[in-house]
Amino acid sequence: MESSILGTRIRQRRREIGTTQAELAQKVGISPSYLNLIEWNKRRIAGPLLGKIATALDISLSELDDVSERRLSITLGEIAHLPALAGVQVEEERINELIGRFPGWARGVASLARSEREATERAYMLSDRLSNDPFLSENIHRILTRIAAVRSISEIIYEYEDIPDDRRREFDRIIYEESRTLSDVAEALAVYLDKAAEDEKVFTPVDEVEALFEHHGNHFSEIETLSEILAPEFAGMNLRQERMRARELVTTRLGETIDRIVGDQAKISTHAGQNRARDLLTEYAVAAATLPMTAFREAAANARYDIETLSAEFACDTDIVCQRLTALPESDDTPTFGYFRANAAGTIIRMLRLERLPVPRYAVACPLWVLFRAQQSSDVLFRQRAIFPSGARFVFVAKAVSQGKVGFGAPRHFVTDMLAMSEEDSFKTVYAPDDDTRLEEVGPSCRLCPRDTCQHRVTDPLTDN
Repeated sequence: MESSILGTRIRQRRREIGTTQAELAQKVGISPSYLNLIEWNKRRIAGPLLGKIATALDISLSELDDVSERRLSITLGEIAHLPALAGVQVEEERINELIGRFPGWARGVASLARSEREATERAYMLSDRLSNDPFLSENIHRILTRIAAVRSISEIIYEYEDIPDDRRREFDRIIYEESRTLSDVAEALAVYLDKAAEDEKVFTPVDEVEALFEHHGNHFSEIETLSEILAPEFAGMNLRQERMRARELVTTRLGETIDRIVGDQAKISTHAGQNRARDLLTEYAVAAATLPMTAFREAAANARYDIETLSAEFACDTDIVCQRLTALPESDDTPTFGYFRANAAGTIIRMLRLERLPVPRYAVACPLWVLFRAQQSSDVLFRQRAIFPSGARFVFVAKAVSQGKVGFGAPRHFVTDMLAMSEEDSFKTVYAPDDDTRLEEVGPSCRLCPRDTCQHRVTDPLTDN
């Protein structure tokens, strides 16, 4: 635990139980002056002395040295960097004192900020949706067209009283037909929006498949078990050259299981969504058979989740390693990863989301992400320490690789794989930043980003700051 929290907590607890500095110092065998330095965060404390102080204060060591407070400290640090607080002069250096002295207020501030962030992200998502969803765009255009037609004809009838009866009847017929069409379009739009709300934001085949992976936490136990059995047949197989054969083997042996998983997901209602789900679950099974979870989990921890080391150890491509890292079972010691793959056009073609990482569903992502920068230098691993407008911090690791045939005269096509993790989780990996690592301001996308001074902005934000 950070000493700046710990010292304050010791002082606060001592006062709560009515013990003086001299009494506590005598109980633990140190001088009052040294205890005073500890309480005012001038000296670090750990080990046996920390245990003695916890006993003397009649509090458990876990209560005194609480991991949740470290996370709370990181969260409040993110809040301090929110654009909305830029002119408030928040005392970031006193965050840990706030947690130590007023833990309830500290948690309350974090909770309020979390609620505000969730509401803002939902508003951004809806704005993004309204601007880019083809169904909405088409039907809103149809509604506006019909309204304009009805209004124009109504103005003619109102302004010209001497219209012949046959022409007036024709105008009445047009108003009737346009009004009926307008009603049908509006009803279809209402049904569509109701279904979207019921389906929890599932709108397209891509969204349907994303919902499948989110529902399972990107971990399919049945496929994992069967892939462990299939793993010996993958031994010695070079996936860089035999990926299609590996897919055929998985389809033959695990095809029924994959079909059942897809069939059990009620939200996958489109044929395109079902095909995409089968394709990605086949890729999942290939990765699981190539890197069985039991062996991979241990190797990943030993390598501190270094994707290049793991790729070399298991003789497989970067994307296979990234996919397996996102499938690691949750535990306190295991970081949680997100995975993104983008093509040369900047389109994100594969996405395994990470909690709190805002990614646009229908628009182009922020060009400042290292996901796009990495294509400037292929086969080189880039690390980026990023901070979003919400104050959330992440570490991105990206590498561009060539796909397709190679040789003189053959065009080279690149895709970029990017692993994403929270800055907190990055300290469990080889990619942990230090104090000298540059912190780069990024956003979700130009349309969803409130940074109005960004030199790389290409469109105005959908909402005012």
